[in-house]
Amino acid sequence: MNGEDPKHRKTFRIRPEQVWNAQGMIQQLVMLLIMLAVYTVIRFLTQDPGGGYAGLERWLQQFHGLFRTPHLFSDLLTGVLAGAALAGMFLLLDGAVGYIRDREKLNEWIHRSDFMLPENRRQRKWALSIALSGSAIEEILFRGFIFLAVVNLWGSWIWASLIISAVFGFLHAGLQGFWSTLWIFMISFLLCYFTVLGKSIYFLVAVHMMVNIMNLFLLPVLADRLSPPSR
Repeated sequence: MNGEDPKHRKTFRIRPEQVWNAQGMIQQLVMLLIMLAVYTVIRFLTQDPGGGYAGLERWLQQFHGLFRTPHLFSDLLTGVLAGAALAGMFLLLDGAVGYIRDREKLNEWIHRSDFMLPENRRQRKWALSIALSGSAIEEILFRGFIFLAVVNLWGSWIWASLIISAVFGFLHAGLQGFWSTLWIFMISFLLCYFTVLGKSIYFLVAVHMMVNIMNLFLLPVLADRLSPPSR
């Protein structure tokens, strides 16, 4: 059973208040503190250039490079536009999958994840806060800490991207279901590719942030207008 089946949604009993609350922000804060602790240890170990930590020194230089950009505003703007385009593209792909599977139940397919959407003002505030902070923290963690480390160890950005994206998708699989997890995997792979192209962390965060905002707030409204949920 997976999260794509409407019957499973009722059995699993996930409610928006279980997702969009202060606990989500606390988890983000804990992750940030862990990353800061790891970064501090690495900085300490690499203070001596001849200390025998050439790999860590290389990773640290690459990590710092993510934060250096002469075009901050441009990176943010193009990231927002790219994120909106990706969200729209994957919405069309998802709709095509639903149509091919069973066009008579396309409306049900489109709205299969509505049970996770914030329902009131309080939940929407938490959802926005978690979406914004999560975009930054997850990109620093996955594209900064983990991806750069795996690339240095593996030597292949493609394999590193596949591994990181599989992990990233797996973390969402419990709630999202197979097809949504596949789209998440593909978006993660593209973000890794953008990293290889030399895009800054600000661009990556803007893409991630816009995808989250589109999926939480904008695309559900569009889906309602194009295909009202069944009653």
